[in-house]
Amino acid sequence: MNTAALLDQSHMLVLQTVEDFPEDQWDTPGACGDWSVKDTIAHLTSYEHLLVDILDALVNDAPTPYLDKFVNGQAEFNTSEVAARQYHTAQQIIDEYNETQLQSSDLLVKIPAEKMTQAGVIPWSKDRTLVEMINILYRHTNDHCTQIKAFREKEHA
Repeated sequence: MNTAALLDQSHMLVLQTVEDFPEDQWDTPGACGDWSVKDTIAHLTSYEHLLVDILDALVNDAPTPYLDKFVNGQAEFNTSEVAARQYHTAQQIIDEYNETQLQSSDLLVKIPAEKMTQAGVIPWSKDRTLVEMINILYRHTNDHCTQIKAFREKEHA
């Protein structure tokens, strides 16, 4: 599967996973450890921002605030990004996720194919290619969507 299609599939998976999710359960802890479904989607949104930083740096040599925070400490990145969205509504987080995913898709098509498979283009992961990084992010998203689905089934049991 090509990388753009994988990103699209990842995005659709998130949207399908939370489609018609009961509004009164968005803030219920336990979907992913102590995180609620809203927290988990906020977490995935922060990773979309991370991907935008990576792609924007490759296309436009842009600053990378999300990437810098991530490289300086993944656990703190995860905690602070979820906390930054704690007072957002579920819809606001979904809207941010959608907007950021559109940015990543727009940037991805601007990257030459040879750069996609070239090791060393990602500053903090010199041995990985961009294709490998997007595959890792896809698996990460898939894992969290699986957790949300299991949480949803448990709550309806």
